[in-house]
Amino acid sequence: MIVIDTPMTTDKLTAPTPGPWHTQGRYIVPADDGPSIGNATILKAPSLKKQPDFDAQGYANARLMAAAPEMLDLLYTCLPFIEDATDDACYTHDIVVNLEKRIKALLTQIDKG
Repeated sequence: MIVIDTPMTTDKLTAPTPGPWHTQGRYIVPADDGPSIGNATILKAPSLKKQPDFDAQGYANARLMAAAPEMLDLLYTCLPFIEDATDDACYTHDIVVNLEKRIKALLTQIDKG
């Protein structure tokens, strides 16, 4: 389970901190090394017989979260090409349509929070 510990300074939701982001251990920080914007915390599950390497998992989760601005930009960059590929005979129509739907769904999820 990933818990994102992000401090809120206002009652109103705002746009995310602009990227790029990077990690400092489990913390996610903006490129200008400003204050932490998130923290990847792994919660131990007492029911698990074998506990995973929580440090490694926390660092991996932080790296994934830090890549979010770049991934979002990449999705917006790729979407027009995927949309155009639906009419191109070189691509399998069903695969392209499925990719387009997945990208749009993810972008909607990200944009709506």
